[in-house]
Amino acid sequence: MSVTGQRIGHYEIGELIGTGGMGEVYRARDSRLNRDVAIKVLLPGVADDSERLARFNREAQVLASLNHPNIAHIHGIEPGPDGPLLVLEFVDGPTLADRIAGGALALDEALSIARQIADALEAAHERGVIHRDLKPANVKVDDRGTVKVLDFGLAKAIDSQSSPGSLANSPTITSPMTQAGMILGTAAYMSPEQAKGRVVDKRSDVWAFGCVLFEMLTGKRAFEGEDVTDTIAAVMRGEPDWNALPTDTPAQIRLLLKRCLDKDRRTRIGDISVARFLMNETMPTPASVAIAPPRSRRAVAVAAAVGLAIGAIVTAAIWQARSPQPQQKAPVRFVYAPPSSQPLIIQGNDRDVAIAPDGSFIVYRSGAYNQTQPSLSVRGVNELEPRPLAGTTNGRAPFISPDGRWVGFQVGTELQKVSIAGGPATLIARTSGTPRGVTWGEDGYIIFSTPNGLQRVSAEGGEPTALITLDPNKPEQFVLPHLLPGGKWLVFTAFPGSDYLAAHIEALEIETGRRKLLLPAGHDAAYVESGHLIYGLTNPTADGENRFTASLRAVRFDPVRVEVSGEPISLIESVRVGTSPVLNYSVSRRGDLVYVPGGAGITPPVERTLTWVTRQGQETAIAAPPRTYAVARLSPDGTRVALDIRDQTIDIAIWDLGRRTLSPLSRHPAQDLSPVWTPDGKRVIWTSTRGGGNPNLFWQAADGTGDAERLTVNANNQFPTSITPDGGMVLLFGASGDSRNAADLFTISMKDSAHKAEVLISAAGMDYDPEVSPDGKWLAYHSNISGEFQVYVRPFPNVQDGRWQISTSGGSRAAWSRNGRELFYLDKEGLLTSVAIPAVPGETFSTGPPVKILNRKYYAGAYLLGLDLRAYDVSSDGRRFLMIKESESVPRPTAEVNLILVLNWIEELRARLPSR
Repeated sequence: MSVTGQRIGHYEIGELIGTGGMGEVYRARDSRLNRDVAIKVLLPGVADDSERLARFNREAQVLASLNHPNIAHIHGIEPGPDGPLLVLEFVDGPTLADRIAGGALALDEALSIARQIADALEAAHERGVIHRDLKPANVKVDDRGTVKVLDFGLAKAIDSQSSPGSLANSPTITSPMTQAGMILGTAAYMSPEQAKGRVVDKRSDVWAFGCVLFEMLTGKRAFEGEDVTDTIAAVMRGEPDWNALPTDTPAQIRLLLKRCLDKDRRTRIGDISVARFLMNETMPTPASVAIAPPRSRRAVAVAAAVGLAIGAIVTAAIWQARSPQPQQKAPVRFVYAPPSSQPLIIQGNDRDVAIAPDGSFIVYRSGAYNQTQPSLSVRGVNELEPRPLAGTTNGRAPFISPDGRWVGFQVGTELQKVSIAGGPATLIARTSGTPRGVTWGEDGYIIFSTPNGLQRVSAEGGEPTALITLDPNKPEQFVLPHLLPGGKWLVFTAFPGSDYLAAHIEALEIETGRRKLLLPAGHDAAYVESGHLIYGLTNPTADGENRFTASLRAVRFDPVRVEVSGEPISLIESVRVGTSPVLNYSVSRRGDLVYVPGGAGITPPVERTLTWVTRQGQETAIAAPPRTYAVARLSPDGTRVALDIRDQTIDIAIWDLGRRTLSPLSRHPAQDLSPVWTPDGKRVIWTSTRGGGNPNLFWQAADGTGDAERLTVNANNQFPTSITPDGGMVLLFGASGDSRNAADLFTISMKDSAHKAEVLISAAGMDYDPEVSPDGKWLAYHSNISGEFQVYVRPFPNVQDGRWQISTSGGSRAAWSRNGRELFYLDKEGLLTSVAIPAVPGETFSTGPPVKILNRKYYAGAYLLGLDLRAYDVSSDGRRFLMIKESESVPRPTAEVNLILVLNWIEELRARLPSR
């Protein structure tokens, strides 16, 4: 509704002079002070919208805080008949848009206007205010050439409490038909981050300034389209027509425009004062030098001089913009001891801690020792206590979005995310195999590693696409990707062979797939804005056993040329590293560091022993040395024991019962576990993480001759537990890729050279330890399909023909007697129990009642990553049992695993290794 001709207070309203997305602007007369003013009146309906009304009031507060000759003043705010009115300085004359409509401006005039715009923006930025809607229509130039920047109505005070992605950060297309929730601002002048609705800072004003200056010099917009969608697409993907610039445009102005309109705001000019400085410098016009080839040594010298002068000016501009330098903050170290209610737990293969990009909080994996359902906890660096992060049950390997709003994590083979403020977790993607490293880019995409290579997926969710795929004929593994500034390159760790101790660091150009070797030795690299690449280096001890710690190192790094230079230095000598190349550290963009010290959370070697136990409970010690035995399997002839040992490393060894010798079968930095004998006793099959990725099957001659041979190449975990009597089929359990199933049962044909895993039983929940009967007709296993682990038997191989529950009140880890007349298992208390089996079972499987065999608990079975592996075995005559006996006092990991947090660590890094 027009208010022309009305009198509101002491203001006499005149003609309408403009319409915006929130209101109409009228020329009015202030009868008290006898001056012309501009009155902004809210459009009908907007005054009743609380969000817009708040924005209108904020405009008044923002403008009132600015007092600069190039910024239109606010005189006050007055009540109106339909809502508040904003009384503004009336600026006569055309807008800059009107001036440009008549054609491009002369260079001197354009630079004069641009300098005043830059002065206005600099004044606003110094007060913590960004304009967010700078465009020619919001700039007026009077007949004396004086510039007034108008309409800070979309301005947003830079406030640390504002949440990224909030409505205040969203741009809006300014038009009379604008509705609440549409994108705010004018599309042709939006920065890429503003068009995406992301965090907006003063660099967005720098972008808009570049658009305005380009338009003044050329008479055409830098980014155009037939409609809003086309225009935003041009902003996101297109480039200005640089050839449209006048040939006499000085070199430093061309450079200024290109740096203002850099789509990557990290490399965009970060302060408008740099633009002002460049425009105040006078340089020779480089047209003839830059376009025509040099014809003489003098021409070459002139060109070189121009280039050097431009470089000097840019350097001086940046120096001046940053002067005086703020006082450097000294690094601050402190120990963070998580409370007993939310202790830090070390998973072993993942990074268990992450720090926000701005260093404001940390996320870590929390839970009790051997807890099967850990979760994530969050602690702000300025807070005393952590808080559980809801929705992260079973979560591990946390990673954080660039804006700090989201925490990503892994659950099995899924990538999920949850808001840092809390709420339900949402699925990002299901992956092929367990990811080994994730990096979240500014472009809203996530890159992660899989056993097949590197993949990419939208953080909003979707189907992953291959970024780089491994050659199946070349043993190699790519893990721990880390995006560099700009998102065009990433660094990652590569395994040239099967040993991560030989890992190296490479860079990948995402668009082209081009790879560059950065460091011939090292792993788990991250870039810090001081110009350094941080990475880990793991070295084995003299005995080749202990691989629990690594040093944190740094080397100078150019993220534009993607090159390292100079010699690296060691920064922290001992940081926790597991049995994969992930180092338990995290560094923020600004250079704050959090890490787990080396040795923290490591279980001291457990001195377990091997013993024979009769049915009457009589023990006979076996002379094998005390070690951390986890699985024991008797050979078919009963003369040897295949052992899964887990002290310094996780290896397979053979104990000869007659000769009393312990011989290592596998001696490798990877995890080797879950041994199974072939029926002829000549070979042992086990699972191993060698070669990188998830555990797959290997085998080797039991006497240790020859090399271990890989049997399977599968993206999912594989744990062998049994072999059919004819040796033709291996039974195993592992992940199926179905997020509902934590573990399924599979078979692998030894007659097929491909050794492809075929699903045997797939059901919701967890199915473990498939054991085939001596006659090859029945399958025993344990499952929690009923809600509690119970032992079941099915026909084999036709497992769908029946199912019988054997245990009555909980059971696991079944084993057959050699004659097939008994089935043993551990009850829910961990006591050995047996059921008798008729000589001729018939069509249905029947047993006698469960009978306790032993009244003493022995070591139940290996626990690693939630696996249930049977520890004990049964002699060929069924009269005694090979048990693993716990020592009287079983050590546990250090009760308190602490974190070291170093704030302002970047200053120490600069001091020790100055970047060039």
